[in-house]
Amino acid sequence: MQNLHILNSKEVKQLREKIVEQFGTFFSGEYAFLQSKKNKIYLVSRDLGKIALENLIIERVGLYVAEVNEAEVRLSKEGAQLLGKEKGLKNVISLTKEELKAYFYGVDVKKDLGTASRMILLQYKKDIIGCAKYKEGKILNYLPKIHRGEVIL
Repeated sequence: MQNLHILNSKEVKQLREKIVEQFGTFFSGEYAFLQSKKNKIYLVSRDLGKIALENLIIERVGLYVAEVNEAEVRLSKEGAQLLGKEKGLKNVISLTKEELKAYFYGVDVKKDLGTASRMILLQYKKDIIGCAKYKEGKILNYLPKIHRGEVIL
């Protein structure tokens, strides 16, 4: 199993503060948070402690939801979709059908959202489709190649 650190309550509070600052809300529910050496955050059920993990061969644990660095939190596609179910979201940008197609092709989308560089959640109609960085008039495409394609609508 990969070497993961279970975040204590102080570390979860710091993570919560960063995510709430960027996106206005945090994951509801009873979760434990694990962090890899590469600062990737995984979400697991708190009931994980009831399982004798040393007796199992496990390659991965939890749902990959974010990558954390000093300046910001970048949500994974799944993390953005999970957070998108919460109330009080901010920094949500709606895409047109053409912008959505360009995004799924892997292209940076030109869109004027002001001068501030920030992480944003991308929305098409009512669905959150991912997280991206807005910088210098462009939405930088962080969509993994495995999720890209032509047939999306």
